[in-house]
This record gives sequence, C-alpha cells and structure tokens, in this order.
Amino acid sequence: MLTIRKAELADLKAVKAIDQLLFGADSYPLFVLRQFYDITGEYLLVAETGGEVVGYMLAHLDKGNRKGWLLSLGVLPAHRGKRIGEKLMAATMASMEKQGASILYLTVHPDNAAGISIYTRLGFAEEQEEADYYLDNSPRLLMSRRISTQPDIAC
Repeated sequence: MLTIRKAELADLKAVKAIDQLLFGADSYPLFVLRQFYDITGEYLLVAETGGEVVGYMLAHLDKGNRKGWLLSLGVLPAHRGKRIGEKLMAATMASMEKQGASILYLTVHPDNAAGISIYTRLGFAEEQEEADYYLDNSPRLLMSRRISTQPDIAC
C-alpha cells in the first residue's frame, strides 16, 4: 500500500539516494536537504510502500505573497507508472491551497515530455521558456497554475 506523508529526519538519506540516482551531479547535497527539511515544514513529502521510500516531493510556500513553488519531484524508476509523482504533487498542491496559495510555479526541462504531460494534466500551463534558467546553459520551462480563491456559484 502506498502512503504519502511528511518526511521525517530519518528519511533524508533515502530522499538523497533517489535525488542522486535521478539527477546525478545536479542532485541536492545532503546538507541542503537537511536545511530544506528544517525550513519547508510540511512541504517535504515522501511516498512509501512496503517500508521503503520510493519517491519524494520538495516544495516551498511563500505565505506572504501566496506563491508556492514545486521544487523537486523524484520517483524510483522501478515504481514509475503508478502515478506516485502525481499523488505527491496532488498532496502538496492541496496543502498549499489550504494554506492560501493563489498561484503555484514549477520549472521543467523542455525535453521532459512525461513531466510536462503530468503537470499539464494537473492544471499547469507554460508561461515562458528560459534558455539559461540555472545559469549553466540549462533550459527550463516555467509553468504555473492559478488557484481560484472565489467560491463556486451554482446557477
């Protein structure tokens, strides 16, 4: 059974291992993950099945500006195709919406068709492409999803 939950300190090495496997030299150092753990609160989630951490989601909510950033998402290759990434994102987005976010942002490599498909399905739209987003000649698409703060009115 899959469980999505807030990361615990003991999960950070598993998160690092997933991040390292998926992003190699671009993965977060363990000390940075520890700092994210301390400052992101409820926005470092893990997906666990059979006692194993198989995915993670890292995000940040700027409550003052009501802007959320979905910073990193990773799922072990052996567990892909089970909508784990989508479930991690949905849990994060629901929490941010509940906390008053009015817009959510993320970046994705323009060649990541699978990621773009998931993000589009979750209501994100492309805003712009930046050729040197990370200052290392790495292109990124900036995508956003506005959150309606007005109640639905039945006609």
